[in-house]
Order: sequence, then C-alpha cells, then structure tokens
Amino acid sequence: MVVSTADRLRPVPAALTREADVLAALDRLGPSATSHNLDQVSSLPTSGLLAMSIPASFGGADISNLIVAEAVSRLAIWNAKAAEQLLRHLVALELVRTSGSAEQRKAIYGRVVLGDVFDLSARREGVPPPRLVQSGLAFALDNGESDLEISAADWQIIRASGASSESMAAILDSKRVSFRGEDASPELTVHPDYILSLGENADCLSRLMMAFLTAAAARGRVSAKTLTSGADPSAAIELELLDAMIQKAASLIDGIQVDDPPIDLAQIDRFCLALDTSRLRCSVDHSPVIRS
Repeated sequence: MVVSTADRLRPVPAALTREADVLAALDRLGPSATSHNLDQVSSLPTSGLLAMSIPASFGGADISNLIVAEAVSRLAIWNAKAAEQLLRHLVALELVRTSGSAEQRKAIYGRVVLGDVFDLSARREGVPPPRLVQSGLAFALDNGESDLEISAADWQIIRASGASSESMAAILDSKRVSFRGEDASPELTVHPDYILSLGENADCLSRLMMAFLTAAAARGRVSAKTLTSGADPSAAIELELLDAMIQKAASLIDGIQVDDPPIDLAQIDRFCLALDTSRLRCSVDHSPVIRS
C-alpha cells in the first residue's frame, strides 16, 4: 500500500541556489566519495545535489545542465554507484517535469528538497507496461511486479497504461510496497495523487536526458584514465568529441526546459544517437602507444 512518508527523518540538505554552490558541494563530497566508501551513496541525499535540477519556478535554482553533467561526471570518477543513483534520479525528475501537474510537481520537488531519492524503472524489452486498474478510490498496478526492481531509491516511478491505453506512470513508495509472503507478488495500490498522465513528449525527453547523463558519466570514467602519460592520442580526441556533444546537448536541454519550444523529434533522435555513439567510441579501450 502506498502512503505518505512523513516518517522519514534525515537532516535537511543545504539549498544549492547557485552553480557555485553545486561545485562547492561536489568539492566537499569528493575527498570521501571513493569506491571503497559505500556510505557515500547514502550520504548523497544530504549533499543537496538531488535538488539541483528543480525549476526556479518551484523554488529551485537556475542551474545549467552543463553543471548537472559536471556533477554526474565527477561522481562517476569517485563512486560509480552514487553516480548511477544520481543519474537515474535526475531522469525521473525530468519525467515529473514534463508530466506532473503543478500540485504534483510541487509535492514531489518538496520531497526532493528534503532528500528523497526518485528512480525511473527502465522498460524491459518486449514486456508490455502494467495497467492501472480502478480499485475503489485508488488504483491497482496490475502486473506491476514485472517492472519492479530492487532499488535503493525512496520512490520508484513505473510507466503504465491506463484504461484507454493512454500512457501513465505510477509513483511507488519503496518503503511501503508490501509483500504478503516471501515469494508473493507485491500489493501495488496507488493513490490518484501518485499517478502521472505522461505528456506528449515525456518519453523522448527522458530518453534524451538519459543519453545525456550516461554520456556525462562515461566522460568522468574515461577522463580519469585516458589523459595519462603514454595514452593513445586518439583517445584524447574521442574524449574531446564526447565533451563537445555533452555541451551541445546541455544547451539544447536548457532551451527546452526554459523556453518550452515545439519539440523536433528527429532532432532529439539525432542527439541521442550522437551521444550514444560518442560515448561508446570514447569507452573503447585504447592501448598505450609503444614507441621503439
């Protein structure tokens, strides 16, 4: 059963209202955010970084997506698990931005400001989305367990279909999903306030954000080992091309989020393809050059 989570107690993170605040938070996080310090993942909610992409109209900061990408890149160098958690959280918030009502966004952003982590479940290839079925005053997520993954996030967003096959999403409280038995399916009951009616461009924009942030994470991982003495010069070129694509995509996403222009689906597809291609080319293992 999904209920409110007013019982979650944790220190309220500092508000990051400027890009300089985000960079300072990263500097504070860096020294301890190593792959050997798993507690750093749990301290991510207290860093304030989870709320850095909240729109200014909802009390957030006007932080460019280039700084958001920088945060993911740095975390990927220090702690891959923390970077993955932040990445998936930011993609989930992009779906909320494009699909939630003003009241829903206000409530969700309020949870984020308090340090709650959101996660957008990835679609499984060939598996149809679960259906939202009326169940009294609430809704049941029929067959939702097929998309339910074990997650460290406080809230999990699952894409679903409505009674007329319209695209929806259900927001599940990970702490309140109950199991009737060890091997039983979870009881997935969703309050109407926790249901999003997906916007026309919600899927393509969340796909763009995923490609953008995944590329940023790859940039962080690769930059840590590519620009070293003896590395293949072509690796540095691939890294520069990836960085250029990340900057170009950041500018595109900034424009979409601020100005809300008509969406060019073909352009989004090109950017996703270019980001994925650059990321894969950059991630190829480049052996050191051996000179005689």
